[in-house]
Amino acid sequence: MGGRGTMTSTDFEKLPREKKCKYVWNRCNFLATRFHHDQQRRFRINLYHNGRFFVEIWYNSKYDYIGDIFSFTDTKLLDPYLEGIRLKTYQE
Repeated sequence: MGGRGTMTSTDFEKLPREKKCKYVWNRCNFLATRFHHDQQRRFRINLYHNGRFFVEIWYNSKYDYIGDIFSFTDTKLLDPYLEGIRLKTYQE
């Protein structure tokens, strides 16, 4: 673990899947959802943050399984979530 008991992204990636899930549910804040489709699968991707790194959980509801869980610190990887933000322009 990182200093003072705070998990780092590197530490997180070393955890087994079950412990990753438990950590996210107990220690991270939900931020956003996006969807990814390929030819055979559709995933709901939930984004979380713990104050130091982001976590994506890729969930396939058709087959009820978690396809992937991974962490990152590079904010460029947040770009796909920006597509879902719609801002209205207000005129005075």
